[in-house]
Formats: sequence, structure tokens, C-alpha cells
Amino acid sequence: MVNRLRELIATSITQNGNINSWEETRNLYSVYTYVSFLVMALKSIDGKVTDIKDRALGLKIENEENIEWIFSQPGSEKIAEEVARFVKDKEITDINGLYQDFLSVDFIVYNNQVGFTGGKNSRDTLGSYYTQEDFAYEISKKAIEEYIANCSEESDKIKVVDFSCGGGAFLLAAKKICDEKNRKVDLFGVDVDPIAIMITKIRLINEHVDVSNMHIYLGNPLLKSNGQNNSRDSFIMAIKGRYYNSNLGIDIDDSYDIAIGNPPWEKIRFEEKKFLSHYVRSELIDTKKNRDICVACASEDNRDFYSAMVIDYDNAKNEIKKNNEFKDTRAGELNTYALFTEYALNHVLSNGIVGLIVKSSLLKMPVYSEFMKHNMSSKNLFEVYMFVNRKKIFNIDSREEFSVVYYKKQNKKDLQIAVDIEEYKGFYDRKKIGISCEMLDLLNPETSMLPNISNNEELNFLCDIYTHNPTFGEKYKDCRFGRLVHLTSHSQHILRQYQEGYLPIYEGKFIELYTGKYATFKDMSMHEKYKSKATARAIVDVTGEEYPESRYYIDSEVWNNLSKNFNDGFVIAWRSLTSATNRRTMLATVLPLLPTCQSIQLLQMNENDDMIQILALFNSIVFDYIVRLKMAGLDLTQTIVKQIPVPPDVNYENTVVFHGKEDKLKNHITSRLRFLYADDIRVNGLFENCYNYEIADKSRKQVIAELDSLIGYLYGLSKEEIKRIAKSFNKYYTNKEVEQWF
Repeated sequence: MVNRLRELIATSITQNGNINSWEETRNLYSVYTYVSFLVMALKSIDGKVTDIKDRALGLKIENEENIEWIFSQPGSEKIAEEVARFVKDKEITDINGLYQDFLSVDFIVYNNQVGFTGGKNSRDTLGSYYTQEDFAYEISKKAIEEYIANCSEESDKIKVVDFSCGGGAFLLAAKKICDEKNRKVDLFGVDVDPIAIMITKIRLINEHVDVSNMHIYLGNPLLKSNGQNNSRDSFIMAIKGRYYNSNLGIDIDDSYDIAIGNPPWEKIRFEEKKFLSHYVRSELIDTKKNRDICVACASEDNRDFYSAMVIDYDNAKNEIKKNNEFKDTRAGELNTYALFTEYALNHVLSNGIVGLIVKSSLLKMPVYSEFMKHNMSSKNLFEVYMFVNRKKIFNIDSREEFSVVYYKKQNKKDLQIAVDIEEYKGFYDRKKIGISCEMLDLLNPETSMLPNISNNEELNFLCDIYTHNPTFGEKYKDCRFGRLVHLTSHSQHILRQYQEGYLPIYEGKFIELYTGKYATFKDMSMHEKYKSKATARAIVDVTGEEYPESRYYIDSEVWNNLSKNFNDGFVIAWRSLTSATNRRTMLATVLPLLPTCQSIQLLQMNENDDMIQILALFNSIVFDYIVRLKMAGLDLTQTIVKQIPVPPDVNYENTVVFHGKEDKLKNHITSRLRFLYADDIRVNGLFENCYNYEIADKSRKQVIAELDSLIGYLYGLSKEEIKRIAKSFNKYYTNKEVEQWF
């Protein structure tokens, strides 16, 4: 059904519109989609596909002005008739599911006609991901039950709001739950998508919700009304995809008993590549330079539409940054899930409940530390359920984490969290871990964010290790951090082929534990090198004479300027894009100072002894284990590194007998590092003036395991504790290796 619907819409746009006009194409796409789903949604009520305009007005699906505007657009009456004929004998049972399916494929212009292709730019622009109805029910049930239990006296009606209601899953769930509990409910919803608004209203009508008890509005809650908004202007801007235009601003002065939902998970920024991909072939917009050329060569009308979109986003960001409604979540790059959460808290009553699905980074990323501190100290945040997406509850990266968060304004208890949840059925019955505000101050003194713990044993381990060791930031105060070359931002200074005056750029693919010789682009075809998500060829012998060959080269003068805060010595470099579920999370090496792209972060100390300490620490399983318990998202940033506890200098002077050799811990460590880097002539100078003894007749992995034990002793861990940590890295160490080496 959906594929046929796409064919009808694509054909109608091609026949009735000027497909060389970006704005007109987008406008007709949305108009025809709206009309098509209006026909199907109305059919879902009573099976009829006639009198569409009159029935939409009679049911108050939309006002007369907007309905007249929609059907005044070229071809809209005709496509309504075609869709009506097509669906006349078809049963429409899940209009929201049909719409979500429709959004999963994008419209594109190619060969002077409109079609549909794989991708989800429309959904990404909205930042919305379909919430399964049962999941919405479970979340809403918990919120409503908490509210009822929290109320000292029964209210006449429960006021429930979803500020990003989409197709109405949460509002329908709230209606069903309140019916089950014999409670009256007023339902409020807001969304920027007029089709989602229409679907929500019709679904509520199908559930026999009286019009007086449903209040569903088109608008963007993150934007204030400009005081001159009218329904038609807002509707037209939304149809054109200008969701951050000021006409979509909405003033909500009311307060609610319960706020629920799945707010969008987008960054508020104009994604030019996604925008252009509807109208221009992908190979013409693959780089920033090419996109700039594309826009510059576009017609004046197309440039105006493009510029209007850019201005909408810029104005919205500026307004939000100044709006005290978002005083704790407007820091850094604006993320909608954080902004919506603070907005919801500001619009529930003093005994209200908020229950939302958010990205777990809201609870872990330092940028939200003020928001976290405020809600921990006030005890507003009372329960968190952390999900891993391994079973694809949402159609996003399986490594991504999201959480169901509950805020209760009159809560008196410490935060309770449940972790590592894969399925949503009965999620609120999972065993929970209690975390106090004082614990978070100890574990993350700078941010008070949540660690990645899965049980009380891990929580106790972290508390103990933080009590007895300084953090990286406290010990290495003079450390210089950097992430220097950005392949997109600096693209005008980067070539794909070497030329004199240009330097090769190192990528994260080249780095592994204790080596910068892990992979190369040598002897690979151009297609293999530069295709999306290209994989470098592994270097068979990291102890051999082969070194990585790059695929990008940067102007040496530009590099000299970018690296001016670093000296010409050595740097510690690590892969920044990683995950707490990878074989190893921290992968680091020492390199001479050279151009590195954004997939690598690096640091530098003035003293080589400090560099040697950090090199061994970063690659150790103990440091890695702590990183796993602390890391949010997929980016191992310097902020995370600075908060990891590290052994004090005095511990390096401790003398121990290790594998039959009595020496200081620092000498045991340096000797093994020198062994691992003996075949990399670029970094031999780091160990020039260091005392070391010979390591012989051992494999690289065995020496790495010995370093892991030595670092464990530096932290003051017992052999049993080190062995337990080694077992947790079962994708790296086999059971046999753990028993043999630990």
C-alpha cells in the first residue's frame, strides 16, 4: 500500500509542479502526503472516502482556512480522488504505522522526475523515531500510577500532555489507562508536523474521545510565539518543512499533571547535505566545497529557499539560547531531547510527574551537568531505566543507549536506576540500584553525571578507586589536549593525492593497542578508499617495516597553524569514536606530532616520563574498565579522560618482584613499553633516557597482559580484582589467557 501511495505522490508532483524549484517540490510533496493520509485517516473512522473536506471540517481535524489552502494547491483534488479509489476496498487499521512506514523512504528529484529512495532525512529532520504502542503504554502507565499515588486528593480530571505527540501513541495510552482506572482525563498534544497532528486527532476520535477533552496544537514548543502568528502561516511553514520558523512558535502558559512522550532526538542545526540530497545527486554534494558550489550555482529562488531554512535555524538557536525556560539545557550544541525535558519540568504542577524517553547522554554527558545537579539536589529525578538498543527497539545504531526517565517534584528518596534493559515489557519491575547525590559528587566531581554501572559491585569499585586516587585532571594539570584536523571543516586545505607541501593525515583506523601501525590504505582502489564507511586494510605484522599510507593530505602551513600549541615531540593519540561494548574501548599509542583527523584525539605533556605513564595507563584494562563505567555515547572525549582516577606518582616508586625480577613498578612498565615499540623507529626517542631491562621470549599479547597486571598493582588492586577485570574483557582475553597470565 505504501509503495503505491509513493508512486501516486511522486507522479503527481512531477505532473503538477516545477521540479526545478526546491520550495515548490517540497510544498507539493507535503500537500499530497497530507491529502493522502487525510483520505485514509477519515476512512479508518467509518470506511468512507467521500466528502473529505466537509468531514475534516465537521470533525475539527483542521480549520477551514487551512483545508481550503491545502485543496487550492494544484493537483490536490485529483490526488484525493486517486487515493480514495485506491483505498476504497482496503482496510485501514493502523494509520500511524502506515505514516511511519511512509516516512522511512525519502523523496528525491532525478532525471526530471520525482521518486523515492532509501533514507530517512524527513524523519531525521523531525528528529522523531516511532515509539511502539506497547512501549508508550508501559511508560504512561508508570507515570499515571505514580501521579495517582502521589496525589493527596483526587482531582476532577488528570491533565496529560505530550509536547511532541507525533501520531498520538502516548495520548492514546493515557486515555486507555485512565479509562482502566476510572479516571477522567484531558489530553493535550503539540507537534510541528501537521500530518501527525491530523493522525492524532483522528485516532483519538476513533477511541471516542470527546472533542472538548482533546487539545491538539500545531507548533514548536521550543519557540516563543512572535505575537503575530496565525494558523495559516504556521500551517504553511510546517508544510514546507520549516519547523523552526518563528511562525511555529507557541506560548503554553498552562501547567499539567503529567507530561509524557518521546521528544525528538535531533541537534538543532541545519543539515545542508540532507536538505540538498532531495534535489541534487549525491556525488555532487559529497563535500562541503561541492555543496557550496551547488548552492552558489542554484537559481535565485532555490537559493532564497535554502537561505530561509538556514535563517530559521539560526534565529531559533539564538532565541533558545536566550530563553531562561532552558537555562540548564541550552549549553553547547542544542539537543532537542534535553530542551524538551526541561520544558516539560517547567510545565507540570508542583505535584506533577514527567515520564519521557531520552537519549542516555542527558544523564551522562558533561554538557548537561547543571541540569543533572539541579535535579539530583532537588531529588526531582527519581527513577531511570537505561536501555541498550541491541534488540532494535528503535531503528538506530544498536550501540546507542536511551533511557526512560521519571521526574517527580515532591520526591524525597534517592535516585533509583535500572540498567542494561533490552526489552520494554514490564521494564519498571527491573532490579534497581540506589545512587545518592553525594555518590555522584565523588564519582564525577566536575559534572555529577551518571556512570555506566550495572550492579552494586561496580558502584562500590568506583567509589573505592575514586577515594584512593586523584583524577587525571588533578594529576596532569599541564596536559595539552587536541582534536586538530577536521576533514569537513578543513576540506578546502585537504587533497586526496599527495603533493609537495602537503602532509599525510593520520586516521583512527591506523591505531590499535600500543601501535600506530595497525592499518593502511596502500594498494586499495579509489572506490575502496573513499566510499562511505571505508575500511582500511589491516597491516599483517605490526612489528614489521610497513607503516600506514594515508588517503588524505593537508597543507603543511595550515597544519603548522593548527598545531601551534604543541611542540615537535611526541603525542599520545587515541581513537575517539568507540563504545563501551567494543572489544576494547580505549585504543591508544604514541606518535610523533603529525596531522591527525577528528577520529583521533591527542594529548601532550612536557615530560617524557609523564607521557610514558599515560601511554601505559590508557591501554591498560583497569583504565579501560573505568572508562567503560564512565563513558557516555560513542565519543571518548578529553572531559571523560580528565575525570578518570589515576595512580599517584608515589606508587610508581614501589618495588615489587614481578616475573622473577625485583625492580620499581615504573621500570617494569617502561621495559615492556620499550619492547612493544622496538620496531617503530618514529618513537624510539621517547624511551632514549629511560632505564629498562630486556624482555625476551614473550609474545606481544603476553607483554600487554603483564602491563595490565602492573597497572592494576599501581592502582592498589589485588590479583583477584585484576583477574575479575580481565575476565570482563572476554572479547579480548580468552578464559585460557586469563588463567595463564593473570
